[in-house]
Amino acid sequence: MARIVLGIGCAHTPQLHTQAEDWDLRGDRDRKDGVPLWFHGKKMTYAELAAERADEKLGERLAIETRRAALDASFAAMDTLHALFREVDPDVVVMIGNDQHEFFSEIVPAFAVIAADELPNLPRTAEQNARLPIGIELSDHGHLPDARVAFPGNRALGQHIARHLVRESAFDVTLCHEKPTVLNDRSLMFGLPHAYGFLYKNVIRDHMKPNVPVDVNCWYFDNSPSAARCYAFGGAVARAIAAWDSDARVAVLTTGGLTHFVVDPEWDRRFLNALANDDEAVLSAIPQNELMAGTSECKSWIATSAAMRHAGLKMREIDYQTLYRTEGGTGSSCAFVTWQ
Repeated sequence: MARIVLGIGCAHTPQLHTQAEDWDLRGDRDRKDGVPLWFHGKKMTYAELAAERADEKLGERLAIETRRAALDASFAAMDTLHALFREVDPDVVVMIGNDQHEFFSEIVPAFAVIAADELPNLPRTAEQNARLPIGIELSDHGHLPDARVAFPGNRALGQHIARHLVRESAFDVTLCHEKPTVLNDRSLMFGLPHAYGFLYKNVIRDHMKPNVPVDVNCWYFDNSPSAARCYAFGGAVARAIAAWDSDARVAVLTTGGLTHFVVDPEWDRRFLNALANDDEAVLSAIPQNELMAGTSECKSWIATSAAMRHAGLKMREIDYQTLYRTEGGTGSSCAFVTWQ
């Protein structure tokens, strides 16, 4: 039977692939009241956020040198993740990620498995670039190619995972026999969602392996699964992999988070400690109002943590960085971890 031999968790924020001098493009947008920001489970304006965090003196963290140091440390951590991926050399990869109207648009499944022979990735068109929020196009080199590429999928494993989830674990997942593509007038890309493209470019790089994307609807909260449901789902994915009639060695990669678009180091530390301690109770009890906006991507990490617990692998933190872009603490936090 197949065996999970490696887990990797890696942040994928656009800030990681934006020059430190350009972070203010997004920072200026953050400061405009009317942009909803979530902090400590509450939605607030930037003015309210800045007032609440004034005592933290976060403006002292905005120097260009500080920003560059955080970027340098983050890329060193990703180099470590890539080196470990090459060393372990798995046969196949399962990516637990999330979609932001890149796979799906009019129909948004809670859970989906992409069982395809190939997974094409493409640069954006000029029309798609025009639809992006300010500053996002600058970071596209971190997850999109310059020209069309086709990565290998693993249809057999994807179909097996979907079948096992439905029949053995009571998860009624959406099964996609090809990469879904949004083609309407709101399309943001024809390639892979940035969550998956980032892992290809920054962790897998040139050490390509067949891959099965497993999508968790983190972002769209109307039908986003609870933290507890995500934990149960991750365990079910691990059981499906273990039941696959193959001697394949499998790596499970996840991406996203941690807290953003408001950085909260205390929340991040509690979360990372729960991952390190295999603390199902803490991870499953995180309420929805703490998993909003970009922080919602931590649901993919919760699912991966459950899969790693089932596989008997323990988490090791490689690095953690905060990428502040305003005095109110907006930006992104970045964690880089392994399970072995």
